[in-house]
Amino acid sequence: MNHKSEYTFKITSRGIALAGLGLALLATPARSQESTNELVHELDAFSISANRFEIPVQQVGSTVDVLDAFELQNGGEVFLVDALREIPGIYMRNNGGPGGSFGITTRGLSSNRPKVLINGIEVSNPSNGSMINLGNLFTGSASRVEILRGPQSSLYGADALAGVIAIDTLGLESAEGGRAFLGYGTYDTYDYGLGHSGSQDGFSWSVDGMIHESEGFSAQTPDYGSAWADDDSYDNTTLSSAVQYEFKEGGRVYASALYLDTYSEFDPGDPAWVWGIPGGDHYATTEQLFARVGGEFRVQDNWVSTGSVSYSDVDTASYSDGSPYFASGKRYKYDWVNTVEASEGWTFVAGLEHETEENLSDVGNRDDTSVFMENVVAVNEQLDLTLGGRYDDNSAYGEEFTYRATFSYRIDEMDARIRGSFGSSFQAPTFYQLFNESYGNVNLKPESGKGWDLGFEKSLLDGKLSFSSTLFGNDISDRIVWNGVYENVEEYKSVGVENAVRYFVSDTLRLKASYTYSDAEENGSVEALRVPRNVGSLGANWTGLDGKLGLNVDAQFVSSQFSDSGSRFDNVKLEGFEVVNFAANYELSDQYSFWLRVGNVFDNEYEEIAGYQTAGANVHTGVRLKF
Repeated sequence: MNHKSEYTFKITSRGIALAGLGLALLATPARSQESTNELVHELDAFSISANRFEIPVQQVGSTVDVLDAFELQNGGEVFLVDALREIPGIYMRNNGGPGGSFGITTRGLSSNRPKVLINGIEVSNPSNGSMINLGNLFTGSASRVEILRGPQSSLYGADALAGVIAIDTLGLESAEGGRAFLGYGTYDTYDYGLGHSGSQDGFSWSVDGMIHESEGFSAQTPDYGSAWADDDSYDNTTLSSAVQYEFKEGGRVYASALYLDTYSEFDPGDPAWVWGIPGGDHYATTEQLFARVGGEFRVQDNWVSTGSVSYSDVDTASYSDGSPYFASGKRYKYDWVNTVEASEGWTFVAGLEHETEENLSDVGNRDDTSVFMENVVAVNEQLDLTLGGRYDDNSAYGEEFTYRATFSYRIDEMDARIRGSFGSSFQAPTFYQLFNESYGNVNLKPESGKGWDLGFEKSLLDGKLSFSSTLFGNDISDRIVWNGVYENVEEYKSVGVENAVRYFVSDTLRLKASYTYSDAEENGSVEALRVPRNVGSLGANWTGLDGKLGLNVDAQFVSSQFSDSGSRFDNVKLEGFEVVNFAANYELSDQYSFWLRVGNVFDNEYEEIAGYQTAGANVHTGVRLKF
């Protein structure tokens, strides 16, 4: 089901003023023709998350996608939940508009989420273990995103069973000077932003503030009754900052912080399971602070040592008919990581981490101490191998040992590459699952998994055309389920293939496509929930008028899938759907650029979660200023 658009904007003094300027959220900073069209083809891309130090993607055995600011923003998506939908192997789902409950399926794993890092800080909720809602993170506040798939606990510990999403916010690499934007769009949506970056005598800084206000639309069908008929509004205030000082003799100290304050309304739920007439308000609030301070120093010519302290403070609350539910917690993390070039072809990374999590909403605190090592060996100019392991000792659920091995083999004469990985991972039980007086089970074990992938990449036409195909598989044991109390019972398996094609047709036209097939089963025979068998995307990006005009079209295709339907005990099969989006950016001058995005161009009706509507055709437009 889909909320049909209302194309008539409300006429208010604020709306007239903003509409006169153009409007839109997070317009892409205009790029010159040269920078927009340089044919990188990812050959020069590097990854940091794959081995915890900077390494060319062509030497990485695990599957990793690296998106820079242009890749993230050329589609004009407001929030990261939409900007990442084109990544092979990933399926995003949202119940309702921005700020609604968010879910992600990665390589057929629908309940095992990847670990999310922002500026190196783990940003899950320490209280209930839920990953950060990517529907609350502005695409325009991100300068870079790495999506690392496959089991990664050997480097990142618990909850990296389905991979890692590493996000860098706008920071010290931003162009010096000020920046601002104004935006307006469908559902009476307003956006504002202001930021500044600069440097002086080894000291550099960056600070940004962004505000999003929207009347939204009804997350569930208004046909259910008056309690469901109102629009579900959403507000978001995000502040980010980063500072750094580089010493003349080498080394640096740094600090970063991210603050989010959100308010989102939601509907009462399935009317078949709502007793009586719903009364009162239904809304959720979040207040989240993530901060990190650290330093990086070169101990010797071949040895770099870094140390940091991270802090997370997450306070969430959900109010339904006056009954609140709280999930608040804090996390303190201390890490010391050393990267040593032991020889010309051998680099190893060794680290020590200690983490303390506090549950402020229920009983239970826990500590985790871990040590890990990663070996990266360049056997020759064509072959790179990785072997690593990690030991975790957690006060709540005991000891875990995980490992990972990868290879990357380049066939230069074919302009091709074969890569692969195999490893183990685990997902920790939450405080609620362990310690809740009614439903908890202190004997719960973490969910454990093994995963593998094998990929082939090939370039043609002097690198203008490239494609990749990756087979993958996951085997999860000791799945945590609720049977009156939480227990380790279920097994879960998924297999599939990811495919991607990119074609730089000319200096002004880029084409891309992706397709993922996933087959996931629970207990050996039951088709898994929230795993569409087929997910595909198409995209085209064109620049003209000497690089001043940029046009982007993208489409996503999703096949049918089984979905749980809220509070009902039966499951339903959702129909497949397709969505087409359009975006344009025009550089009026070196200081001004205008931006337009039309989402769901053909106003298609579809659901990503059973019983919850999605946005119909919607328009956002805006202006960005650099000063």
